[in-house]
Amino acid sequence: SSGINAEYGGTARWIVKYSNISMVATHSSFLPGFPWAKNKDVADGLYNETFSTGVPMIYASPMATLTHDFMANPKVTIAYSAEFTHWCQDQDIDNDSPTCGLVALSGEMVEVEDKDEIAFAKLGMFQRHPITAYWPPGHGFRFYKLKIENILVLAFYGGAHKHVSVPDYLAYKPTWGKAK
Repeated sequence: SSGINAEYGGTARWIVKYSNISMVATHSSFLPGFPWAKNKDVADGLYNETFSTGVPMIYASPMATLTHDFMANPKVTIAYSAEFTHWCQDQDIDNDSPTCGLVALSGEMVEVEDKDEIAFAKLGMFQRHPITAYWPPGHGFRFYKLKIENILVLAFYGGAHKHVSVPDYLAYKPTWGKAK
């Protein structure tokens, strides 16, 4: 099934797979002592196929404030709302409602170095966000991924279901069909 359901790991993977944007929160190196958050394009493979890894990947320049932050302190949280998939709007559910669905993945950002992972990241990012393929080469854009250490899911009333098992999340076999 697709969308929000009682299976927290599946809900988290579905939201990550079908979101095109996220919010990345860092420890600011520009404003010491304050957090920093930036909306960021994301892609977990092609939108119209089931295959996904569940691992958030972003495309960023070393010149970006966000990159400066996670290079100084790699601990970040990447948050997704099911509203980013348009599911909540389609269900007439407000983004702030606990029934809309929220996933917050925390861990450390690392540069993607494996050639197969880079190819997968390019395929998804450049298909979902075509303009990114043409960003200035001189700005040194590269792919970064989150080494997930903690997963928090809020998908219903009563508070977030904390600490979804990372191995279970990563091993989850999607049961949803192709996106509409």
